[in-house]
Amino acid sequence: RCQRARGERGGSVLHDLLRALEVLELLCVNLLLWPWRKEIRSLKTFTGNFVYYIQSVLPDDIVTTVLEKIGYTATTATEFSLVKKRNDEETKQTAFEIFLARIECETILKLTSEEKHGNVEKTLQKRTKMQQHLHDKEDQMSQEEEAESGENKAVSDTELCLATQQQPAAPSRLSFEAASSRR
Repeated sequence: RCQRARGERGGSVLHDLLRALEVLELLCVNLLLWPWRKEIRSLKTFTGNFVYYIQSVLPDDIVTTVLEKIGYTATTATEFSLVKKRNDEETKQTAFEIFLARIECETILKLTSEEKHGNVEKTLQKRTKMQQHLHDKEDQMSQEEEAESGENKAVSDTELCLATQQQPAAPSRLSFEAASSRR
């Protein structure tokens, strides 16, 4: 979506998106560590980091949604502020999702640079196919494990029943003698 909005090649958009995610991640970390600081409580949209790394890369609706998820509310056209009590768990979850998106961007950039004439779209298609294949394989394995666990439960119940029936009623004299000779 960022690439279509900007009409640029994939590689440069991914680099820019990576930087935007880094800034948002840092914003989340700062918000969690120092929520009382003045520079954290208010976020000006005309600052350099915001203009060059976030606003120029991400569509406005995504920026607003992410900032709202971490606790900011648009108070003016040029400012987001912490005006209500924020949900720490949602902020942590959003920070983690931003971190995962950043790692995914790094991985895609690495895969693209490893290919001859790296093409982001082809890399994304390959990655999607690979992830779908892994997901299908995991589903198949979990279904097989469920089937085996059902069989194993039936076998273990039968073995338990047979084992209790085969236990001798009185202790064996041989085992008593063997035990006493080891002293």
